[in-house]
Amino acid sequence: MDYLGYLFAGFAVFWAGLFAYLLWLQARLRQVKRQVELLEERLAASEDNTAAPRATAGRS
Repeated sequence: MDYLGYLFAGFAVFWAGLFAYLLWLQARLRQVKRQVELLEERLAASEDNTAAPRATAGRS
């Protein structure tokens, strides 16, 4: 019956590790999402900056 304590400890370590991993994964996903949003903003700004000279250059 001593093995029941080891079994419980093993399950506790496993679930604690899984929970910590999921928290880390969520934080990393949030960071990647912020980076993607920043890149989308930069791309939109870049497209706005490159579109303006083309429109005026065609009018000359």
